[in-house]
Amino acid sequence: MAAAGKMTGGGRVALMAALLCAAAATAAAQQASGVRATYNFYRPQNINWDLNAASVFCATWDASKSFEWRSKYGWTAFCGPAGPRGQASCGKCLRVTNQRTGASTTVRIVDQCSNGGLDLDYDTAFSPIDTDRQGLNDGHLTVSYQFVDCGNPQQVEEAAAGAASSTYSGAVPRNIM
Repeated sequence: MAAAGKMTGGGRVALMAALLCAAAATAAAQQASGVRATYNFYRPQNINWDLNAASVFCATWDASKSFEWRSKYGWTAFCGPAGPRGQASCGKCLRVTNQRTGASTTVRIVDQCSNGGLDLDYDTAFSPIDTDRQGLNDGHLTVSYQFVDCGNPQQVEEAAAGAASSTYSGAVPRNIM
């Protein structure tokens, strides 16, 4: 029997397994496909990427961020089926992929919406992935999205490429002990 406060080898394995399952469940809850993405004319490039001028929900928390931070990615409103809501979503990044063409881009959440999906800025987010212009004709795109690290949006593409060559598809937590 292990001393109080110390974990046995079997206990550590069980803890690691539980953490891996929790990380995989969290990762799965942070993505969705078959999502409707409409467009909005935020036109951030015309207002110096000013969240207050755009009157967006997240301005309360993010308007004082640097110009570099505000302008690094295209803008979107978020009300998707998976992921954080309200203030918890503000400033987070999504990798959005047009399911028809495979074109993708990274966007920053700056607003809320009520369409059950995404409301992408036309110039900085919608148009770049509407490569066949069918989304403009239809008034929306069907997309998939995944929350990504705003500092490294390519992590999702690299992980997807790795998963394509193996059967493993779970997330691995780092620095857990």
